[in-house]
Order: sequence, then structure tokens, then C-alpha cells
Amino acid sequence: MPKIAWAKQLYNAYHNIKPNEKIYKQDGSLMGTSTEFTAKPTYKSSGSVEVNNGKWISGKVEKIQNGWKLTKECIIS
Repeated sequence: MPKIAWAKQLYNAYHNIKPNEKIYKQDGSLMGTSTEFTAKPTYKSSGSVEVNNGKWISGKVEKIQNGWKLTKECIIS
């Protein structure tokens, strides 16, 4: 039986992360929870979501069972 490699499905943080959802770093440690504050996308940015630690995330995230996981493409500011 051949092995099948499934690609991870990535989502835009701005369009998919809702308030009070857990956000995890790439290493699996908890970064924080999302707040209700977001920044709309522009021609330079794909939109941003604020985390309760004062940081903002933008870009691609991966949906996991108990929240969202940051990817290499995700920008933290």
C-alpha cells in the first residue's frame, strides 16, 4: 500500500482566528489567546490579530485541535 502524504491546510490569521482562541508557537508552547482587536488587510499586509501578551500576528496559521499554531510564514510584531 503506498504512503500518502497529506499537506497541512494553512489559514490566514486575520480571517480565521476568533476572539479568545488559544495561539501556540511553532514549538508547541502557548503564546497566548487572541483578543477582539484586529487590523484589516491592506495591499502591504494580510491583516493582523492581537494576542493578549501585546504582540500581533499576521500571515498563515495552522488549525490544531485546541487552537491555532503559528507557521514559518507567520509574522510576529
